[in-house]
Amino acid sequence: MSGYSLQQRFDGSVGGFWTATQSQIYRELHALEAAGLVTVRVEHGDGKPARKVYANTAAGKLELERWLKEPLPPLQLRHPLLLKLVFAAELAPGALDDVLARYEQGLADTLEEYRGRVGAERIFALARSRREAELWQLSLEHGIAWVEVELAWVKKARRRLGKPAGKTKPARKRR
Repeated sequence: MSGYSLQQRFDGSVGGFWTATQSQIYRELHALEAAGLVTVRVEHGDGKPARKVYANTAAGKLELERWLKEPLPPLQLRHPLLLKLVFAAELAPGALDDVLARYEQGLADTLEEYRGRVGAERIFALARSRREAELWQLSLEHGIAWVEVELAWVKKARRRLGKPAGKTKPARKRR
């Protein structure tokens, strides 16, 4: 398929949890071609610009299979909100609640987007098989579950941090 078609499939299948720009996709396609993992052919259209169509080589298919079977490294969570939270002890409670409220709204927007993708014909029409569509569906369900858990945590954090200053127990000092 063409780089543009790959971008559409990318946005439809993994766009909710992984981003790639059109320039990144073309950069990777050129690197894959140089490594002999894909071939490219030029298709000329009637009155349209020529487009490059890429296909996996046998070596490319083997490399993809090798990568898919490779064990995943341990997940290293890099969460900007948690980093801010660790350093927010001196931030005014209202200011911290504003940060949490904006994060909560962003999560709600993401949840709405993910739920809108479930069963969306414009997305699942791009799947090449029922199995691929099922894998995409499972990834969306994972995203929805993650956002729901994150929303529950943010609501809990806002409740706990919203207590008046005199009502909270001071943290024990370490010795």
